[in-house]
Amino acid sequence: MLSFFKQPFPVSELNLSKTLGLSLLFGAMIAFCLVVFQPFGSYNWHSPTKNLVLSGYGLVAAFSVFLNFYGFRRMAPAFFHESRWNVGKEILWNLVHFVTGGFLSTVYGAAMGIMPFSLPQISYMILVAFMMGLVPAILIVLIMYLYLLQKYRPISLVRKEEPVVAPLAVESPVQNISTPTEQEPTNTHITLIAENGKDTLTLEAAHLLYIEASDNYCTVFYLQNNALQKHLLRSSLSRLENQITQLEVVRCHRSYLVNLDRVQNVSGNAQGYKLHFAQTGQTVPVARASSSVVKSFFVAS
Repeated sequence: MLSFFKQPFPVSELNLSKTLGLSLLFGAMIAFCLVVFQPFGSYNWHSPTKNLVLSGYGLVAAFSVFLNFYGFRRMAPAFFHESRWNVGKEILWNLVHFVTGGFLSTVYGAAMGIMPFSLPQISYMILVAFMMGLVPAILIVLIMYLYLLQKYRPISLVRKEEPVVAPLAVESPVQNISTPTEQEPTNTHITLIAENGKDTLTLEAAHLLYIEASDNYCTVFYLQNNALQKHLLRSSLSRLENQITQLEVVRCHRSYLVNLDRVQNVSGNAQGYKLHFAQTGQTVPVARASSSVVKSFFVAS
């Protein structure tokens, strides 16, 4: 059971606009439930501003969601690094949402004069929120984990075969058939040019493994005489990407360009795909938005 909580789990990726939308939607749902169903004994409270005060808890809930999904993650980005995130942390963080909501609800209730702002009251509100969220938090993470495992199951390294098109029948005499034109030779080399226009690297396309971006530099990993080589170029990854025409070299992550023909193994877990190369022990992550690129290149097992 403990091993399950240590399984990798993705960190949700929400930008500012999406977080605001999610927060307002959640807050509206909370306000609707409080006004319509009036739980926790609120139906016994009579006041001309009752519905307005109850609706205010929706704003509190929206602010709590915004803090947890956006604010706290911007304050401590290292804590939410995906390489260290797992199922247990995701469950605990989901419960933190309810703890934050319970505390802010006490602050709001005290400001409205409907409850005291005291440690027992804060503890009670947090306990209520925690107990309400415990089972849903575990179930949601479990369902999402199983779904992602199925979605990112390992892929077999078999190229999809191109459909065979039957040749058209030719009724004219054999001697009248024109000789087919020769196909243009494919470009077998890649030339990468740094931003200064002077530093260059030319290599066979089949020898390229992947290119990794870091700050204003890119490291090119390639083979030379069957030995792994690294070459550093001052350039953005997008700039190098525009210099490569080979279809098998694709952008799989914001920090990586990979040669899918050189991939030895594709593993997968709830966080997405990982690409493995025989000549290096480093794995290359595949962004979830780019998983379809990998799937279209290989036949799923």
